[in-house]
Amino acid sequence: MKNATILLSLFVSVMFTSCADVSPTRVIGDTAGAVGGALIGHAISKGNPLVTAAGAGAGVLVSETLQGASNAHAKKSYTEGYEKGRSDSAKQRFQSLIDKQRAGPQSSDAANVRLLEVPLPEREQNGVILAPGTATIRIQE
Repeated sequence: MKNATILLSLFVSVMFTSCADVSPTRVIGDTAGAVGGALIGHAISKGNPLVTAAGAGAGVLVSETLQGASNAHAKKSYTEGYEKGRSDSAKQRFQSLIDKQRAGPQSSDAANVRLLEVPLPEREQNGVILAPGTATIRIQE
């Protein structure tokens, strides 16, 4: 009778894990969950095959729940990393353009760059009177 219970437990665990994804960790996790649940169910029920099978099912359910949470966390981490990488790339490109503009015209660019002085009259903006001044606009052709 004890051999029959162990065989039933193994059969139930194989049946539950046969529906699992092809990932080896998922198959191993489901098998371990089914076997552990079957052993606990068998020990609690003193060999009742129905409770043993229910324990195996509960073990697979717990294993799948844990793996689902792990996969969700991994996907979230991947998405956050991808977004951070995109952001860092955009920041790096922007900083490169700013550095290039700060460096001023290079010897090969000097002929194509003009600086245009624009006079700014006295004006009022949001209730504040701004003094007259000049602004320099860099034009690169």
